[in-house]
Amino acid sequence: MTALAFLALLFPLTISVLAQETSNSTNAPITENNPIRVTFQATLQSNKPVQGQITGVSNDNGTGVNFNVNFFSFPDAALGPFLYHIHQYPIDTSGNCTSAGGHLSPFGRAETPPCDPTQPDTCQPGDLSGKHGNISLAGEASAPDGSGGSNAIAAAAFQTTYLDLYVSTDPKNVAYFGNRSVVIHAANGTRLNCANFTQQMPTETFGGPGSNNTTATASSSPTGAAVSSLEVAKMQVFLCLGALTLAIAVGFF
Repeated sequence: MTALAFLALLFPLTISVLAQETSNSTNAPITENNPIRVTFQATLQSNKPVQGQITGVSNDNGTGVNFNVNFFSFPDAALGPFLYHIHQYPIDTSGNCTSAGGHLSPFGRAETPPCDPTQPDTCQPGDLSGKHGNISLAGEASAPDGSGGSNAIAAAAFQTTYLDLYVSTDPKNVAYFGNRSVVIHAANGTRLNCANFTQQMPTETFGGPGSNNTTATASSSPTGAAVSSLEVAKMQVFLCLGALTLAIAVGFF
């Protein structure tokens, strides 16, 4: 086989990967067939600013995840409005929040332009505050339309519940968050606190939007990360290119 023929075979695969990356660059699909009532919780580190936890429970119909958010002990309100996101990686054993990497964004959506909460499928799946409202300590949490909202703010505490349709409790889904982390940010992006999600055993129900769901007590270790078909295709292209380079170097062509 000549180098030209090899490249002719490789070209359609490369075009396919680039087309897939372009088509998936912003829009996130609604997650369906989530394992029912699977629960993950992240409890913030006690030695950093901001305390509390966030719990996600898959919806009873398998579509989306109900979140129960309870954060308190915020620093100076002037540092807000505060943001919170699901990040790509778990926190390392040192508790360093920078180890979380960037936001969970398996479809290539960048952090800019900002999330439009009226079109949540165009946002990063991990951008929870972008889709459901930032944390403001001026009196109440900002709703997605910027008008304030009904989330309770009292004594520097933030509590809210909502259904997010774009993250998953299924390890095979690229929007799976069970092996990832949550990070609380100041308005300038500084990472104030963070925690890993761990799977919980259901113990009691709490009212999530449109569903009866559970909080939890007993935890288990995070499971392995899901790998998207796009990432697999990229690896295939890189392997082919590497093989071609090696073949040329040893005089195969």
